[in-house]
Amino acid sequence: MGLPLIAIPVMAAFLGVEHAVVVIAGPALLTNTWLLWEHRGGAGSLRYLTVLLGTGIIGAVAGTFLLVSVEDRWLSLALAAVIFGYAMIFLFRPGFSIPDRVVRVTVGPVGLAAGALQGATGVSGPLLATYVHGLRMERSGYVFSITLLFEVLGITQIATLVSLGSFTSSRLGESALALLPVLIAFPLGVRVSRRLSRKAFEYVVLALLMAVGVKLTLGGING
Repeated sequence: MGLPLIAIPVMAAFLGVEHAVVVIAGPALLTNTWLLWEHRGGAGSLRYLTVLLGTGIIGAVAGTFLLVSVEDRWLSLALAAVIFGYAMIFLFRPGFSIPDRVVRVTVGPVGLAAGALQGATGVSGPLLATYVHGLRMERSGYVFSITLLFEVLGITQIATLVSLGSFTSSRLGESALALLPVLIAFPLGVRVSRRLSRKAFEYVVLALLMAVGVKLTLGGING
């Protein structure tokens, strides 16, 4: 969840949302594939995974068309809203659980919304991670399920971006360069995650995201 959630807002503040989404799409696909293999033992843990995937794909296609057609300032404001929404949930509702009867009604709309966010901003993590967390799964199943959702939505987004001609040669080169720090940092993160205080790290990341969210909001307001 960390790569697009941190990298895209930071890069978008300097390059624009569409450019940042295209550059990070490839590295995100690689890390998701890596995590799926690491947590393959958690396969089959989410009952509503099929519905989330199906509606998410539809939303991702629609959101990607918005990415290449909507003015950057509105995408910046949307991305900032995603960040602030995530921060509010993290701070004020960290332990909620979603009743099964509510899941049956909301799983379709959540999939559509998450797909649209993935396509339009490259960041579906806050919504999906929070929603799936509310289903109270064990750790391995949670990581596998959420990563599979990221993977499928990411592939859908990349396929749509390719069809729209968003992957220029220069952006492909930038995406390849972005792989270098990812390949160095990602395995370290997998190891450190078992030792580092999760709470302290989460608050550091939250502070960074809030700062980026403010910058994106100001950029969107000022055009």
